[in-house]
Amino acid sequence: MRKALVFAALALFAAQGLALEPKQAELEHNGWFRYTNQSTSFGITNPDVSRFALERGYIRLSYQWSSQFFTKFTLDFFSSDKYAEGSTVRLKEGYADLALPLKDFNLTAGLQKHYFGLIYSWDYTHPDKSLADIQGIAASADYGLTVNGFLPGGLGELQLGLYNGEGYKYAGKYVNKSPELLANLRLTPFAGVMAGVSVFRNAEDHVAYKNDVAAGKLSTDRKKWLLPDTVNKGRMGLAPVVKFAFGPVSLTGEYIIYNYTREFGYYTADSTTGKIVDSTRLVSEKRYAQSGLDLIPLVSLAKRKFDVYARITTWERKEDGTRNDAKSSLSYGGGFNYHFIRREKGKPGLALQVAWTRNQTKAEGAKPTDTFIAQFRFEWAQIVPEFIAQ
Repeated sequence: MRKALVFAALALFAAQGLALEPKQAELEHNGWFRYTNQSTSFGITNPDVSRFALERGYIRLSYQWSSQFFTKFTLDFFSSDKYAEGSTVRLKEGYADLALPLKDFNLTAGLQKHYFGLIYSWDYTHPDKSLADIQGIAASADYGLTVNGFLPGGLGELQLGLYNGEGYKYAGKYVNKSPELLANLRLTPFAGVMAGVSVFRNAEDHVAYKNDVAAGKLSTDRKKWLLPDTVNKGRMGLAPVVKFAFGPVSLTGEYIIYNYTREFGYYTADSTTGKIVDSTRLVSEKRYAQSGLDLIPLVSLAKRKFDVYARITTWERKEDGTRNDAKSSLSYGGGFNYHFIRREKGKPGLALQVAWTRNQTKAEGAKPTDTFIAQFRFEWAQIVPEFIAQ
């Protein structure tokens, strides 16, 4: 029984890093080599997508300056069609931790985790992304300041954050003056059970108003020339989360609510010719209300070498109170992980991951999309010898 409880506790906090001693540095690499096959109605021999790619290539360097000060920097080298070379690099982390007078609490400044729902602790037991990531609600990292730490007696964790709000992919001119406010609480009342809730609020997204007719397009009713200056206002996300882990069995769940109002700039157009008849810029609004549930039951077998899991996800999108069937869906599927090597505290080392997901939208007559993922995952970390680190 004691082993089961220890395992459960480790499973809840598997995403946490290792604590370093003062003056120690750590080098870490995360690599994912993936095959993806995506088809309509299980047509895997005639797929729409069939490709190999290096989906992740994290290089992390951490340094524990003293017991009160810690820094971390991460670059992601991965396959991409953005450039002719077929690869690119992205800044993923770059922050400093400063211990606060309150025990087990830090001030974190820089590009860091975005503490919303499950996205910041998503450990890719399922090789696909978290629900918030898939639906584009929140990025896994962002630039900002957070106060974060652990509650007394192992009761859980708390984060309060002030972020840019655009996510780690955007900087400079793509960041507006409206910051995001966030609060996140997770409670672990006893081993094997975690429950929590996150909420963020952002007055508006970045506005890229160009007043560029050439970059616009005609609306579907041909009465408006839509300008590329949309902005989402009053963004609000709420995500209750829960995880149960007893012995080899666990269940992870998340429910997301995401609301905002989108403003559109447009000119009036002639529905017959499609040409602009009045160059006075007008504005219209549309209210979006989205919500969804994500559940992942999992069984770990053979001393945690073999994981078997399922995943069920729902998503509903309403626009001005009417459901958009093409954007509302049910997804389900399953897969397994075989761990050739696990690292300390149960973290993945070398593993094979295989997953299948079927996505069916609510649109009438729409055919399902099937996605198969087979991935080798290889991750290691090593303390850097002192004569190199200094």
